Amino acid sequence: MQFNVLADPTRERIQAQADIDHQVSQARALFITLTPGQEAVYAVKLAEAQRIAADYHNVPEGETPHIAAEAAEDGVSRFEKAAEILTRDQHWKVGSQMIEAIRRSANAALAAAKTAPEIRAATVIDWRAVRTFAQA
Repeated sequence: MQFNVLADPTRERIQAQADIDHQVSQARALFITLTPGQEAVYAVKLAEAQRIAADYHNVPEGETPHIAAEAAEDGVSRFEKAAEILTRDQHWKVGSQMIEAIRRSANAALAAAKTAPEIRAATVIDWRAVRTFAQA
């Protein structure tokens, strides 16, 4: 006896959305650490880097403790470390825009999908450009 059980479109759609969200998270991880709390550390380091870039000679080391420590560990100046952090931040911003465009496109495809195969097809996302950019 053979059964022809049709896929539950609501369940398929929920699973597809979870799959898209997971893929987006993995793409973000190519650029940033996803550990809880790390975003706050990035924000502090970015603020320190911006202060140093704006007025390097008048910002005491004590006011930029994250960058001062990393610069000392790496044997570079605070200005060089600030430039590195600002460069990484800009790289992330461009990567984030790429990821968001792909996420929106996948979500639009999912919203337009009417059948289980169309729903599943919405989760087939080409991340090659993002991966290539992340490695640049």
